[in-house]
Amino acid sequence: MHLTMKLFFLLVVTIALASGKPSPGPKIGRRSFFQPSVRVIHGDDATEGQYPYQISYQWGILGVYEHVCGGSIISPTFILTAGHCVTQVPEIGEHKIVAGITELNEKNNERQEIQVVEKIVHPNFTGGVGPNDVALLKLAKPLEFGDLVKPVVLPEADSVPSGDSVLTGWGSTSTTVIPVLPNHLQTVTIPILEYTDCKTAIDALLDGEANPLSEVSNICTHSKSNGEGACSGDSGGPLAQNGTVIGIVSWGFTPCGSEKAPSVYTRVSNFIDFIKENVNDLPK
Repeated sequence: MHLTMKLFFLLVVTIALASGKPSPGPKIGRRSFFQPSVRVIHGDDATEGQYPYQISYQWGILGVYEHVCGGSIISPTFILTAGHCVTQVPEIGEHKIVAGITELNEKNNERQEIQVVEKIVHPNFTGGVGPNDVALLKLAKPLEFGDLVKPVVLPEADSVPSGDSVLTGWGSTSTTVIPVLPNHLQTVTIPILEYTDCKTAIDALLDGEANPLSEVSNICTHSKSNGEGACSGDSGGPLAQNGTVIGIVSWGFTPCGSEKAPSVYTRVSNFIDFIKENVNDLPK
């Protein structure tokens, strides 16, 4: 692998320590103690209600929770997220989602905290940074939709997106290997990268190692100028176009924002059957 670049899941880095066991490969982890008010990889602060489909997936012990992944509301009782947000977060402990917020610690009338009662990982996701990195979180009770809490639209099956897209999340704003996580939801408009160009870029970064990119399962984005893209803590969150979720943040390279390093997402349109087979209350 390239001497200065490492492939990694886009979760928060070092939560495996909380489980008491080392984790092979990419590490995941709890929120940094350092949370200054800075922008996510050259993004901007989202405004209240701008992305009502975005949730924070949180893990905790004894009632103390930390953000580990993002996710998208697709129905009153289901959240769309990444498969590794389930397989790489410790089973021990408590799991919940928080909806209706722009700041992780804000209290408002539409903030909703609901426990996760079932996690459904795609049966063909084998872990690592391979294909089929998608999962569903079933909630203990339905979300109440309002101005700050709304479902995202699913894309047409097998459609291949192009053009600009919008990435949102509470992921790291740091361009070093040490994550710095914001309290305020961040957003950036970022262009989709053609598959062949993405593969070429990742081949160059991997310097001869096997490329896990899948033409069917993945889509990519690349920065416009300043290294914009996903980072630790954005995993599972949405890449969207006009309120339609086209991608789920999956993996990338560290340090975040590195030159010529794409961000890689699960292509949602390839998993519409999986979603419909498991979600019984999708909006009509």
